[in-house]
Amino acid sequence: MALFGANDHHPLAGARPAVALGVFDGVHLGHRAIINVLLAAARKISAPALAITFQPHPRAALGRAAPPGICSLDTRLRRLEEAGLDAIWLLPFTQELSRMSGRDFAGEFFHRRLAARAVVMGETASFGCGRDGNARSLSLWARDWDMRILTAPALPIHGAIVSSTAIRLAVRTGDLRRAAEFLGRPFSLEGTVVRGQGRGRKLGFPTLNLDPHHELRPPPGVYLTRTRVAGQALPSLTNIGRPPTETEIESGLSDFVIETHLLDFDANLYGQAVEVIFSEKIRDVMRFDRESELARQVVGDINQARRWFASHPED
Repeated sequence: MALFGANDHHPLAGARPAVALGVFDGVHLGHRAIINVLLAAARKISAPALAITFQPHPRAALGRAAPPGICSLDTRLRRLEEAGLDAIWLLPFTQELSRMSGRDFAGEFFHRRLAARAVVMGETASFGCGRDGNARSLSLWARDWDMRILTAPALPIHGAIVSSTAIRLAVRTGDLRRAAEFLGRPFSLEGTVVRGQGRGRKLGFPTLNLDPHHELRPPPGVYLTRTRVAGQALPSLTNIGRPPTETEIESGLSDFVIETHLLDFDANLYGQAVEVIFSEKIRDVMRFDRESELARQVVGDINQARRWFASHPED
């Protein structure tokens, strides 16, 4: 698969590709439905399948708060590649781009730069300043451009439409089952292992402290997880929240932490990228007056986790 940046004349223009446009945050099942329509259209006309995606999120370019990322940019690109695309155009979303109308954007990118033969739009998708670009308006504009416009219908699951917004809400409220249904896989947090305060190792339960690569995360609590390290998905427990003992709080160690204990693996992973894959929550965050109380609770959590993993070897 080819990855292109902000080229004035796109290398695929001569091939007249089939194109889909979107942020594609999470590359969830709704996105996969759009990509499947794109791939089918591309095969039918013997053209390459190209996705245009943006970085940063369009809201950030407008000076507004961008929604928390479901996955990192690297993972978004990898999952788009895994979906079977021939190429991705990573388009910087600038102030100039934000001021383009839908017609101007379509004329500039779909028509002039790409000479696209087909464009696939999600049923509810829109683009351009004022969001005037959509499947219906694009079909009218494309009459002058020898371009076919295809619409991918919205994907409902259990009566709800799959969307990045719905996934963010599910994760932030702790509904990991719904998030996994919409994503087509369990929600995961990616990050780099950094040095923490060493509390877990002191207690006999060393943890990986995560510096996350994207913003979305479940609410505070202790979770059954699998942590992908060097291609292995290892059983683990992950705590999201603030330090659990009063001593740490009084010492000023009150920063939000993401720390993972691997059940049967201990190695120096500082500086390595890992992925923490969430299964389910086992308890809320608790406060402890003494480290001995925390240690007893962690032992109980680990025993509960071992029983769960023994009965869910394939989850």
